[in-house]
Amino acid sequence: MQWFEKSLEALSGDEVFAVMRLRSEVFVVEQDCVYLDLDDKDAHSLHLFARGQDAKPGTPARAVVRLVPPGISYEEPSIGRVAIDMEARGSGLGQELMERAVRACHRHWPGQGIRISAQEYLIGFYNRLGFETVGEGYLEDGIPHIQMHRPWRGISDWKELHLQAVLECQRILEALPEEALQGTKAHWGGLQVIEHLMRSEGGTWGYLKKKGQGDPRELPAAGLESDERGWKLVSALISDAQWMDPTPGALLTPEPSSNTNVQEAMDQWRSALSRAYGGLEEVFAQTDWWKVEVFNHPMAGRLSLQDTLAFSVAHVRHHVHQLNRIAAGRS
Repeated sequence: MQWFEKSLEALSGDEVFAVMRLRSEVFVVEQDCVYLDLDDKDAHSLHLFARGQDAKPGTPARAVVRLVPPGISYEEPSIGRVAIDMEARGSGLGQELMERAVRACHRHWPGQGIRISAQEYLIGFYNRLGFETVGEGYLEDGIPHIQMHRPWRGISDWKELHLQAVLECQRILEALPEEALQGTKAHWGGLQVIEHLMRSEGGTWGYLKKKGQGDPRELPAAGLESDERGWKLVSALISDAQWMDPTPGALLTPEPSSNTNVQEAMDQWRSALSRAYGGLEEVFAQTDWWKVEVFNHPMAGRLSLQDTLAFSVAHVRHHVHQLNRIAAGRS
């Protein structure tokens, strides 16, 4: 799949056809709704869309959405005209499209929430993406709709998500038998998992602190490529797939020890996180930091600030899966 993000005037004739053909197939033909799909907002919007790798001229896009700047549909930026090719539905492409659209909104208009006009039958789908309903439902072109809003997730909100994941780790650790708290180099115990996370996060926070001493305008702008790196990394981490330690025997590989004090380890971890996020809020106060690549992940490559924080949370959730396997007696 090839992804594109362009203004209307930057689209080629074939790309205009691909975008509008899919929108017409979905919003006019499939939904049996006679209305003017192409409107004046298209000229002001960014068009995010996906095409097959070998798409031929004259074929529709596989997925499309338009990103409407603030002050046009709503005070906030908006995501609209969300359409997925019928054959691709159920494949996860719709989820990817919306996650990419949220990332793009945050790159272009950091510090602002996102408001959408959602078809009511998709409320659950948008809830899972962080949107909440606002007000009462209404009819739009004869179809039940409702406004939904996704608040800006600044550093403080990522801190809260991170702490929630940490508490999930603690809940599992406290239920582990003592012999499962320390393992071996090859098969970690529960507290080795926590030590690995603390070491990894310490490296991330140190990197960000150093990067934050510079000028964001001197860094590469975040864009489609960094969005893809972030999306792939986070998606892989939050799955229950097992990963090999990327630095076997090195800094991120904890040695087994005799320590089995869960409360002591958790207090140390939460204290380190509190200090780290307090520093991040001060260092990255300017919204320009959300527009650039700030972190070079050793496996994924350069990431935006948003995806760096998303990676940090997803990394903990990845190891929640590992702790559950330890609790079940599996390595």
